[in-house]
Amino acid sequence: MGFHFKFHKLLEIEKCREEDLIKELKASQRQLRDEEKLLGLLQSVLTLQQSEMEAKLRTQAEVGVFILFESYFSKLKRDIALQKSKVKEAGEKVNHVRESLMAVFKKRKMLEKLRERCERGYREHILRVENKHFDEVAASRFYQKRRKGNPP
Repeated sequence: MGFHFKFHKLLEIEKCREEDLIKELKASQRQLRDEEKLLGLLQSVLTLQQSEMEAKLRTQAEVGVFILFESYFSKLKRDIALQKSKVKEAGEKVNHVRESLMAVFKKRKMLEKLRERCERGYREHILRVENKHFDEVAASRFYQKRRKGNPP
């Protein structure tokens, strides 16, 4: 009978959890990048529209245009604030998944080291048993040869 690690199933479960968390981490990092890109886009639109408003105000002095731009800017600022909160949430999710992944990784590594230690102990035990068996065989042959050579 070969070596059997009694926590093998637990080790396999941890490997599967680690793979799942790696996939989840990649997805959450992708989501964070997308949210950051959208935030950057909104901020660039705001600066672009502000420069456009300044140009319009230089040519026209109508109050309606100014009010229209200001309402649009306030909406853009609300959208930017909302997007910043989404970026923050996505960043927190990435950190949470990363911490979970590290915990699973450490547990898996601990189980692998335990398995290696148990396997090394098993091999040493098998080697001792084999050596003991060979010693007994050698001693038995020695006594049998001695008996045949020197009858009492």
